[in-house]
Amino acid sequence: MPRLKQNVPLASQVADQLRHRITGGEFPVGALLPTEHELAQELGVSRNSVREGIRSLVHAGLLGARAGYGTFVVATSDLAPTLARRLEHDRAADVAEVRLLLEREGARLAAIRATPSQHRRLTEAIAARRAATSGPSYAAADIAFHQLLLEASGNVLLAELYRGTGGNEQALLHLNSADVDWPATVPGLAEIDAAHAAIVDAVIAGDPSAAAAAAEHTVRLAHEQAGL
Repeated sequence: MPRLKQNVPLASQVADQLRHRITGGEFPVGALLPTEHELAQELGVSRNSVREGIRSLVHAGLLGARAGYGTFVVATSDLAPTLARRLEHDRAADVAEVRLLLEREGARLAAIRATPSQHRRLTEAIAARRAATSGPSYAAADIAFHQLLLEASGNVLLAELYRGTGGNEQALLHLNSADVDWPATVPGLAEIDAAHAAIVDAVIAGDPSAAAAAAEHTVRLAHEQAGL
């Protein structure tokens, strides 16, 4: 653990060290951070310094905090939250085009680089989508699938850009309600499921061209459903 420097606010040093550990992979997206007390003991600083350092990373969009749960990693760099803030002011059609490019390239690279473990996880994610019994559970399974696909590309920056654009979450907002009429809300569900399965088949077969084509077809179907 690097020593803390003199004449630099302790909260800033705490934030810098946590940012370094997050970008270095010690705390991946979704991971819980140690408690304030544990971090204070580890770094040899007060809990107030830890609290202020964490607060700055929450403001930057790297961390999230939930009462009764703890502080968790939202992004592995400042890129995703910065991009997300920018996209709030861009046209939906422009954002949709960028997401299509990212998913298509992510699938192509996944067909080249995905490991057997990632093949298994993608197959399990497809099964989870098909087993969904409500709009929210389907949306959660679909979001997890696309995040796994981008991670399987082996390109950390590509996956981070995808998270920064909001992934496929915008297209699924209409399903995130317990009151949604499921599955009537998604009349083309069978076709969309088949398109997702085609991506996984191409990735496992190691066919980059087929994976890219299947990903593009899937995204276009989703955009049609969302009216984009």
